[in-house]
Amino acid sequence: MLLTKAFAEICDTTKKTIIYYDRIGILKPQVRKNNFRYYQPKQALIFQKITLLKSFNLTLKEIKLYIRRNDLLINLFANQVKTLEQQKNILEKRINKAKEFSNSLKNQNLLVTPKIKTINLYWIYALKKQGRYVDIASHQREVFQLAEDKYYHFPGITIFHNHGYSPHDSKMTTGVYLGDTQPQPKPKLQIITVPEHKTVSYIHIGSYSYMSYVWQFVDQYVIEHKLKCHPDLDCREIYWRGSLAEKNEENLVTELQVPIL
Repeated sequence: MLLTKAFAEICDTTKKTIIYYDRIGILKPQVRKNNFRYYQPKQALIFQKITLLKSFNLTLKEIKLYIRRNDLLINLFANQVKTLEQQKNILEKRINKAKEFSNSLKNQNLLVTPKIKTINLYWIYALKKQGRYVDIASHQREVFQLAEDKYYHFPGITIFHNHGYSPHDSKMTTGVYLGDTQPQPKPKLQIITVPEHKTVSYIHIGSYSYMSYVWQFVDQYVIEHKLKCHPDLDCREIYWRGSLAEKNEENLVTELQVPIL
């Protein structure tokens, strides 16, 4: 058998770590005699198992529960697969976003590269609002309740009537985007028909937290390409996958539109 220091060396760790593991009951010595700890060499495999579980971000308290229960490890690793897959998806989206920004800066000298496209006629249920950008989610929740769409089958939309950045006091129309589904009248809601038009469009995937920063590059694109804004249609955001239905902000899909002539 090996004393603590020798055992620590074959584990490629410190004597202090081995003593600590003994104190918390996660790796006890085979024999304790005259204040000395004696370990079997094969106990190094238990130490390596602890190291393995730590690599999956388990605490020592959690590891103590799993260390001798392989039956519990099945569920543990199944859950780890789900968690890591989610993290993988987030990282892939961030990588794609970084590539997009890099290519756009190289080619356009802008962080994003919008596109010009034609929008077909569509309808919305609408509610006039004035206030802060940070209250848009609560405005959306209200209009969806009035539209009796509690499961958020349709996308949401916000139309901004102020010109320029106005995060503290913005005139807005919050709405439910109905596409070509002709709406039935609803109490307290206005029905707006949006005619066919051209728009500068950019699809933003991810958090709302820096949306205004992205907006400035869409506006800059309009200016640099000398495009004329539509006199009757204001800038808007369409929440194809909005925060009311999607709780993971990495999966949010928002289209930023500047209608043009």
